[in-house]
Amino acid sequence: MPRRFFDDQDFHAGQAEDLGTSASHHIGKVLRMTVGDELVVFNGRGGEWQARITAISKKAVTIEPFTFTAEDRCAPLAVTVALPMIKGERMDYAIQKATELGAGALVILDTERCEVRLKGERQEKKRSHWQQVAISACEQCGLNRVPVVQGVLSLRDWLASDLPVLKLIAHPGERPFSAAALQGQTELALLTGPEGGFSDDELQQAADAGFRPFALGSRVLRAETAPVALLAALWAWRG
Repeated sequence: MPRRFFDDQDFHAGQAEDLGTSASHHIGKVLRMTVGDELVVFNGRGGEWQARITAISKKAVTIEPFTFTAEDRCAPLAVTVALPMIKGERMDYAIQKATELGAGALVILDTERCEVRLKGERQEKKRSHWQQVAISACEQCGLNRVPVVQGVLSLRDWLASDLPVLKLIAHPGERPFSAAALQGQTELALLTGPEGGFSDDELQQAADAGFRPFALGSRVLRAETAPVALLAALWAWRG
């Protein structure tokens, strides 16, 4: 199967295009692909192109697209996953796996018990890194629409934003979540907490914003595990 690469530009059959710095470096310097090799490219706006490498220079890899496939392989629900900042590689894991499991958008939150605090240039640098993690996950798993990584936002600000009608928070609550709530829904928001959990005040804020408790029994999941496990449960229940 041809390797897949993301590049944010329009492609046209039979029209040679130079790929951007990231894709060119990966193809030419890391994978050491050669002229004539076939690959797949997508731009995140739907579908993908089969293409062939026609030239490799120090600055760029040139390809010629020849067949377009309109398939997007999107998840059955448009899910916005909001999760806290987590230390180190565990954050990358959460974003990577949430993307593979079909998250339509990712929002990074600053909550009371977050393990990490970032500001200014460091914050933007990390957000760009997390966006690249999502891109790489799409390249690997076959998705053709890359979830936008937004943030870092305060939990209060995000709760006050324009959110879907169905809103779920990773918390056991008093009543088990019913899969019947998913019927007829096309989008939802899934909020997961930090390693230390949400504070009582944050839980109240979420409840006031219309969030419903959603958990897998009474077990407490790690911050990087919760979005992955709960997304998988959503797809199992959605069918």
